[in-house]
Amino acid sequence: MLLQLEKISKGYGNPESHSFRPVLNELSLEVREGKKVAIVGPSGSGKTTLLNIAGALDRPDSGKVIFKGKNMSGITDAEMAEFRNKELGFVFQMHYLLPQLTLWENVMLPVLPFKKKIHEIDRSWAEHLLKRVGIWDRRFQRPSELSGGECQRTAVVRALVNKPQLLLADEPTGALDEQNAATLGDLLISLSKEENVAMVVVTHSQDLAARMDNSYYLRNGILN
Repeated sequence: MLLQLEKISKGYGNPESHSFRPVLNELSLEVREGKKVAIVGPSGSGKTTLLNIAGALDRPDSGKVIFKGKNMSGITDAEMAEFRNKELGFVFQMHYLLPQLTLWENVMLPVLPFKKKIHEIDRSWAEHLLKRVGIWDRRFQRPSELSGGECQRTAVVRALVNKPQLLLADEPTGALDEQNAATLGDLLISLSKEENVAMVVVTHSQDLAARMDNSYYLRNGILN
């Protein structure tokens, strides 16, 4: 098993206060290697909170996050950062590319934190991905010179450049028009299959959710 969430609970505010808002209620989820999982549900149901906990961007109030058999709950913040960099890839609704950097520089950023230099194998892999998603010829342009779809494809390459085993995507097609959304959905599914990358996608798109191996509905803090 690649990822296990065991009885995860999470809320916001003071638990002793009337303003406390529970979001996740002893929620459990399993993701196997190479499998694609969709999480759907209404706005405010906790989908992003769930994804943040799975991605070590937030910690649960209770429960366990287990990745490849290791309980992640007790590791330090520094270990969390290294885990996110090496094992996970993130794609968000907005691409969050740095505007002052070229496409190529944005893609290579995740390689730098835990290496003294970028090796040729890293460059070759990034080149392969950029060619695969059809934007290799734009690599020296800046985000302002790219379309929204091209920026989002760049964000996908950036998420995969460190060869993660798990890709976490939060509304990856939400800011795109219908055609670009369909294209990006095709791309995510194809890359997941080609590279055997597991994927958890939070989405409002029923079409995208229907193409996953498993689809869950989040309501009242639990998955159905």
